[in-house]
Amino acid sequence: MTVFDTDQTDESAVLAERVEAHNLMRENLLQTFGPDTLVEARNRGFSPPT
Repeated sequence: MTVFDTDQTDESAVLAERVEAHNLMRENLLQTFGPDTLVEARNRGFSPPT
């Protein structure tokens, strides 16, 4: 799983492009949650985008 820090405008833009290009919303392939830090997200099994 990939985590995007949507407080960062560059990562937010990348995510928006991926959502649009791959119809992620329609395919129900998105999950949101509110970890306080990227470290917490990594502890939950998420990795930064490649």
